[in-house]
Amino acid sequence: MLTKDFYQLIDNELLAIIEKYKDDAFLKKQKGVQGENNKKSYAFLIWFLDFYAKRTEYLPYITDSNSLVNGHTTSNSNDGFKDGDASCDLIVDSVDNFGNKVFYIVQSKWNNANRCEGEIERGEVVKALNDFETILRGDVKNVNPKLSKKLEELYEHLKNNGDIKFIFLCLCKKNVKVEDNIQSFLRGQERTKVEIIDIDRLKIDYIDRKYKKIEPINPLENYYDPQEIKVPIQIERLNAKNGNYIRIDKPFDAYVFLIRPKTLFNLFDKYGFYLFYKNVRNPLLQSQFNEDIERTATDNPEYFWYYNNGITAITYSPFPRIRSQAESLELNGLQIINGAQTVYSIYRSYKNASPAKKAQMDEEILITLRLLKSGGKDFDLNVTRFTNSQNPVQDRDFCANDIIQERLQNDFYNTKFWYEKRRGEFRQDDEIIKRELNDKGVTIISNIIFANVYLAYHLQDPVGVFNNAQQIRTTKKDLLFISHKESKDGLYEKVFNDLTNYQDMLCAYYIFDILLTKILNYEFSDFNKFSNTPYYHLLALFKVAFTKYIHKKIGSNVNISTYIIKLYESDEIDIILKTFIFVYQFFKNQLGNFNINTTEKHIKFLTTLTYYERVREDLEDCDFNISEIETIEKAPIGIWNIL
Repeated sequence: MLTKDFYQLIDNELLAIIEKYKDDAFLKKQKGVQGENNKKSYAFLIWFLDFYAKRTEYLPYITDSNSLVNGHTTSNSNDGFKDGDASCDLIVDSVDNFGNKVFYIVQSKWNNANRCEGEIERGEVVKALNDFETILRGDVKNVNPKLSKKLEELYEHLKNNGDIKFIFLCLCKKNVKVEDNIQSFLRGQERTKVEIIDIDRLKIDYIDRKYKKIEPINPLENYYDPQEIKVPIQIERLNAKNGNYIRIDKPFDAYVFLIRPKTLFNLFDKYGFYLFYKNVRNPLLQSQFNEDIERTATDNPEYFWYYNNGITAITYSPFPRIRSQAESLELNGLQIINGAQTVYSIYRSYKNASPAKKAQMDEEILITLRLLKSGGKDFDLNVTRFTNSQNPVQDRDFCANDIIQERLQNDFYNTKFWYEKRRGEFRQDDEIIKRELNDKGVTIISNIIFANVYLAYHLQDPVGVFNNAQQIRTTKKDLLFISHKESKDGLYEKVFNDLTNYQDMLCAYYIFDILLTKILNYEFSDFNKFSNTPYYHLLALFKVAFTKYIHKKIGSNVNISTYIIKLYESDEIDIILKTFIFVYQFFKNQLGNFNINTTEKHIKFLTTLTYYERVREDLEDCDFNISEIETIEKAPIGIWNIL
């Protein structure tokens, strides 16, 4: 989804808010062009509160004088007061799940569509930081009564050593240059945080909720990472005399306990989705599987243990030693690596239950908890892999939480091709979601496809693509998503590393799409049919020839990937088609037609990297004139005849 498209989506939601609250006193008094802008700025605050905090009652939190009229303040009028914004559009206080009160001060900058793809001006952020510092010093003067009251509450909170978080909210992109200013502001500050929420962050969170059905992190809540703190849990004793748990101590410590719904409810209530960071997939907010679990928990609680596999979690050293009489214990961190759906479904059903139903659930429901001591990253990953193997999980699912996978997905959100890092994460089985994505021109592309074309094209290893496809048929293991630490043939680190760039991946995808759909007349949905063909090798050779052509035509400083992306997106692909014809002719002269006389050299070309590299070197050494490509006629060439 392009940034401008997302901006338009948010703009439509702001218009809906303005219509919904048209009787709001502030909205009613806005006139003219500036009034329309003021309405959207005001609606943006309401949208932010509703989207993240689910607070539809917005009036108690808006403190900007420009957004206040009679009846909105703690006095009868704002006359005589002007706080100059004071970088206090919203002040929200809330109590976190550990009983700690936190104040959130939000400065919002709405902007029109023309600025949505640009960066926030550094001066605007610096001004906000200066205002934040003035607030902390208690030097804010001549403010409206409502803000004055909120500041009094804030200063009392600071006297009690309370936490505070400043949020700068904008509908344009973050300016990385302001990071030094933020760090300078925080220097010497304790229990103080600053967060910039820009249009890219809003888009990621919007996609998570709307299309993945995953709840985004709420910046107006204080989260605790359960991996890094002490986590108390209650365990069930049906027969305390006999211990009522299973203890394993070799090669890694482990317990098997029984727990009650209230324990899971309390865990999720405190830590939320942070409980599942190491899980291959977060629980769906809505699914048939969730509904089945919830139905059993509420309608047949006594059957729950029989119908449910329970959950598996890891904790860290020191591993607890438990007395036979113990009913509670403290863990050194906690991560649930299998059973996320169970936890979330129990949480929902317990939260929505009446007090009497909760008592019944705690009386009749038992849940099995397998608690394992962490054995290090590789061990934890393997436990996650094998405990999730009863469900359809692909090798790529176990890499989905890697930082690089997150980075690539977020980068691709700025295009019309979304990078799918785990199967089905965009919930395209939902017809409404599928239709909305189609209407927005968004295409979901598996990272399996991106990895294959990137390996062949950019990394110049079409042989790796071909050989991996052959071994998948027998091993069912995709080496593209398996580390070389797990298998000597693993390709994961080769493909995915700090140098991996979404533009290079997108470029490779575009070129392969042209080859398949414009030259071979296939549908791209036929992608899996091509693993036995030399098409990936043609893709790789294309890069060699086209790079030589561009360097001769324009110069060596051209970024080939961005150049090709521009050609593709403007539908100016004639030179790409001609280069493919040139490469095909070279290919045919070197190797002949595969389908006429498949020889040992054909097999070596497909399966041996050194042989491919010799052919590539011959192409690199080929001294052609740019006219040899530019004068090629664009007639169909029947590349399919090489099969």
